[in-house]
Amino acid sequence: MNFRNIALGTLLAAAVAASMVWPHLPMHGDPRPLDRIPRSGIGLKSRDADLTDLEKNWLGGAEGLKRIFSFRGQLWLLAVTDGTNNRQAVHDPMYCFLGEGWVVTGKRPVPLAGGTAMCASMTRNGETAQVLYWFCDDGAPFCSLPEFWAKSTLRRITRGWSGSEPLLFILRPLETPPGDWLDAASQFAPLVLPPQA
Repeated sequence: MNFRNIALGTLLAAAVAASMVWPHLPMHGDPRPLDRIPRSGIGLKSRDADLTDLEKNWLGGAEGLKRIFSFRGQLWLLAVTDGTNNRQAVHDPMYCFLGEGWVVTGKRPVPLAGGTAMCASMTRNGETAQVLYWFCDDGAPFCSLPEFWAKSTLRRITRGWSGSEPLLFILRPLETPPGDWLDAASQFAPLVLPPQA
């Protein structure tokens, strides 16, 4: 056996050992990022809403919260998912709405707090609904699913040293706001972004 084969075998054994140990190393960063979602502020009050059994099942090992906010006399439902423990729980939110029978009639990116959110309009059995969704980590909001996957994957590879896990935010009005709902949502949404870690 020559030196080259010994070196190659040693390298291969080290790679196998590292691949077995690496996923079990502790993650760096905030272990409970959902706790940083504000509950109140100037003109802002909230109460937590219980997750349904179906939502808990869908989350698997992921963490999620639903919170009902009152802002300027309007009620809003905010759902936030942290996929740190189950990245598959975070996906394009439109799949969930389509699964509930909604038909997406339009989607467009909109500016939000120095970043971008996705505005979606939907109909179901004559009923209409609008949602605003975005991902957010330690930077500005973004609405690109490939960007989420890239940041989430990099975080797993670096065991959290590359930054926080991006959270998925879904915001919708529980009643029709007077005037432009998107304008009202754009004023409200930055208030529920977590402070920087």
